[in-house]
Amino acid sequence: MAYFPAVQPDADTTTSGGANSLGVYASEESKLVRRLPQERMARYAALEIMAEDPTIDSAVKLHMAHALSARSDTNQVVSIESITDDKDPIVNELRDTLQKRINRELNEWAYSAAIYGASYVRVYGTKGKGITNIRSDYYTHPRFIKKFEKAGQLAGYTTTYQGTSGTQNIIRLMPPWTFVGFEIPHWKSVSNLEPTNVGIRPVDLSLDDYEAEALVESQEYGASLIETGYQPWLDLLDAICSLNASRRNAARLERLIGVSTGRLDPEKAAKYINLISSQILQTDKAVSTRSLRNGFVQTVINRIFPMFGEKGRMDVNTVQGTPDINGLEDVLFHVKRLGGALGVDPSMLGFGDFLSGGIGDGGFFRVSIMAAMKANLLRLAIQNGIQRLCEIHVAYKYNKIFLDGQQPWRIVFNSVSTALEREEQENLESRANIASSLSGIVATLDQEFSATDKRAFLNFLWTHILKKDEESFKLVFPEGKQAEQPQEKEEDDGY
Repeated sequence: MAYFPAVQPDADTTTSGGANSLGVYASEESKLVRRLPQERMARYAALEIMAEDPTIDSAVKLHMAHALSARSDTNQVVSIESITDDKDPIVNELRDTLQKRINRELNEWAYSAAIYGASYVRVYGTKGKGITNIRSDYYTHPRFIKKFEKAGQLAGYTTTYQGTSGTQNIIRLMPPWTFVGFEIPHWKSVSNLEPTNVGIRPVDLSLDDYEAEALVESQEYGASLIETGYQPWLDLLDAICSLNASRRNAARLERLIGVSTGRLDPEKAAKYINLISSQILQTDKAVSTRSLRNGFVQTVINRIFPMFGEKGRMDVNTVQGTPDINGLEDVLFHVKRLGGALGVDPSMLGFGDFLSGGIGDGGFFRVSIMAAMKANLLRLAIQNGIQRLCEIHVAYKYNKIFLDGQQPWRIVFNSVSTALEREEQENLESRANIASSLSGIVATLDQEFSATDKRAFLNFLWTHILKKDEESFKLVFPEGKQAEQPQEKEEDDGY
């Protein structure tokens, strides 16, 4: 394999002759299926090379455009807003301190998370002031960060650049609030690779005292958006290399020159052949040098061989290959396969001839739901990271910690409507039509709502048909509002 170093065969599978037990030499070995390395550092190296491919880079930027598009008036991707209409001082502090910095660095964090599965920032804070600095540079690259857990809960971080402890084999954990990770949710587990245990005691699930367990290195480092495209990407590279080689071979012209030596003795015939070949060689060399200076490659190859006949006779024949046009279909197949693995339609990656009109009106946006699903994962990673930054700032500044769902702020994305949102809007519209039809039927059968509980019917429409929560129903239809209306009507009749 030309792209990554080949795996050396095991010592017990080789023989003294240099071949393995099957009698196949190393130069003839070729893996049919090439998997992305499970070891994290090796996987990062492969993903970094993949990200330099223009097709994969376009797919990643499309996902980022889906998830993190900025508003045209403010150029902001996200905003920190208050849950209530009141001007909360905590929310104002978060907006004034973090919002501008987050919008400035957000694309860098998102791109790293999309490629490697996670992006980490070093957070510096001071009590009474909040977060004073957010560091994101070479030293915070995911390859230098390790997470450690205790009973499935984050215990802290270690990094390559944290000095020496003076004692070997001692883990110096940095507190969990020193780093914030923008990690794409991990939807698969590595069942055949046990986490690294850095303690003496083994993991014992029968114990209730989980605090006594040893530290283990976490396996949750996010999931790259491009890791599933590793095999299709290698297949595409192989197909492109084969196609380019076929094109170069087809462009090469081989000239067969037969020089007749007549009745010359072997010594004179050799001198005669050498004279002609040296003249042709000098001419070819001069032409090749001039072509290379102009950016071209000499594609004409002369081959001289002696022949019997009259002296001075020379025959020239040319041989030219034909390119394999069918090889282009293999490239297109691997492009489609790579686009499916990346969650982006190939037509969105610059291959406009793949656009099809046979999938119906609006069918293209249905296909782009695949891209919207991965873009939603990227947005979720960014939202979780920003939420963590806000919590750390409030803890430093106000010495407060809010439970989940009780924070006075919320993270709002200013992105345009994606295919998922469009699908949700269409589903809501269809459910609203069903609710309207049911309301018309009930109003026709029971106009005064004498046999029907009006509030229960409204609750059924709101929660079961429109799929809205109970809390919003209580806000829109207060419980005491229905009892006030008949009383007001009686007062009006009495007046």
